[in-house]
Amino acid sequence: SVGGGSWAAVESFYLTLMNCTRTGGWVQSDGSCSSPGGRDVAPLWIDQGISDDVTRPYARLMAERDECSHFADGTPGDRLARAGYHSYIWAENMSCPQSMSPDAAMIYTQQYFQNEKSYNGGHYVNLMNPLYDRVGIGVWVANGLTEVVIDFYHP
Repeated sequence: SVGGGSWAAVESFYLTLMNCTRTGGWVQSDGSCSSPGGRDVAPLWIDQGISDDVTRPYARLMAERDECSHFADGTPGDRLARAGYHSYIWAENMSCPQSMSPDAAMIYTQQYFQNEKSYNGGHYVNLMNPLYDRVGIGVWVANGLTEVVIDFYHP
């Protein structure tokens, strides 16, 4: 199970996948990044406070409830504000894949989001938005469900 102390490697791996897409690459099925670069936008960095106080606790809550919703504990903005993040420049992506390893769930999630490029889907738009400079990532696995919560933020 992922959560507690074992989350850091999976979340870091996911940040690498997000930044591949964000900076002009394309995440492959093995998790590698093809043709990285070429897009003039800064890569995202993990805001540890958002991960510790917002996204990871929310991923855990959803995994324990076997739920997948942006609104199981208020809005994403509510959760950010309760943790002391009061900017209105934020967005949230989430994924709830089942029956796969955490690394496979990260690859699946990123490929799903980047495949929204053709129609400018919301997850893709959030990822590519240059206003966001940091992100909280929360991953939790329980009861065969992997919860992935990503909160984009700019103060």
